[in-house]
Amino acid sequence: MDSKIIHAACMGAAVTVIATGVAIIEQERNRNYIPKESCINAIAQREFYMDSILNRGDRHCVEQIRMKPVVLYKLCDVLTSHDLLRSTQNVSIREQVIVFLRIIGQNQRFRFISGIYYRSVETIYHYFRIVLKAVLKLYKHLIKDSGDTVPAEIMNNWRFYPYFKVREQYQYFYTLINYI
Repeated sequence: MDSKIIHAACMGAAVTVIATGVAIIEQERNRNYIPKESCINAIAQREFYMDSILNRGDRHCVEQIRMKPVVLYKLCDVLTSHDLLRSTQNVSIREQVIVFLRIIGQNQRFRFISGIYYRSVETIYHYFRIVLKAVLKLYKHLIKDSGDTVPAEIMNNWRFYPYFKVREQYQYFYTLINYI
C-alpha cells in the first residue's frame, strides 16, 4: 500500500510539472515581443555618410563642406605631405578633415557631428583641434613673407596705407598660432 501511494504521488507531481511546463510554453507563445532594433555598424555608416558627401556631385559636396572633392583630396595630401596630419587606427585623415570642414563651414556643433559620425563629443573635439592646428601651420608653406621690401609706389600711395600700418597686429596672430 505504501508503494501505491508513493507511485500515485510521483505521478501527480509529474503531471503537475508537465502541466506547468505546457502553460509556460503557451504563455511564451502568446507573448507580444517588442522587436529589438538591429545593431548599427558604425564604421560602415560613417564611410557611407562620407561617400555620400563626396560622390553625390560637386554641388552637393560644396554645400556640405564648402569645397569640391578634388580640393578636399588635395588638402588631405598637402596636410599629409607636410607631416601635419596623420591617420590614426580609428580615424582616417579624410574623416578628420571632413568633420573639421563641416564644423567650420556649416557652423555645426560638436554634439550634432558626434551623432552623425557615431563618435563621442570628446573625440570630435580632439580631432577638430588637431586639424585646426595643422591648417594654421600651413601658413608657413602657403604665405610668403615679402620681407621689408615694399615697392615705393605702394608704400607712398594713400590707398594702401591701412594695409601696411597694421603690421604690429600680425604679431598677435603668430603668437596665437604657436600657442594652439
